[in-house]
Amino acid sequence: MAGLLDRHTPHVPFLLGLSIAVLTGAAIPGIAAAQKQDTNVSGVAAEIVECKREDGQLTIKMRLVNSADKDVNVYAINGRNFDSYYVTAANKKYFILRDSEKSPLAPQADPGGSVYAHIQKGGSWTWWAKYPAPPADVKKLSYYTPITPPFDNVPIKD
Repeated sequence: MAGLLDRHTPHVPFLLGLSIAVLTGAAIPGIAAAQKQDTNVSGVAAEIVECKREDGQLTIKMRLVNSADKDVNVYAINGRNFDSYYVTAANKKYFILRDSEKSPLAPQADPGGSVYAHIQKGGSWTWWAKYPAPPADVKKLSYYTPITPPFDNVPIKD
């Protein structure tokens, strides 16, 4: 989608219902990170920007920020490895929820089973997924991904 727009596109608030920031990979200001750390991709940092429990589900959003001096490509999912993104809390492991057709409640994979992000220089891309919520008395969790070290002691917002 990022190829739909270039640097010469006039500022338009919405295009096909999506903001230009999402289409171009530009950073969206105003959302503070709960935690931030390096990834396995040079010049890309990961930030947990949401960890919210609601109606028995936990939503996690992780923003990848490109501070490299060039565009970068990140394979968030390769070979449908959705179970490599998981939560641990209170000595239990939680995997991504799936819908009635067994599709993960996360960004949709392409026909080859990959979720690929092209992140422009200075831009960002947000991974998201829904998990079963840990019990209400659990206030922090750990988040594991194949592209980052574990995020530990992530606070859960109710």
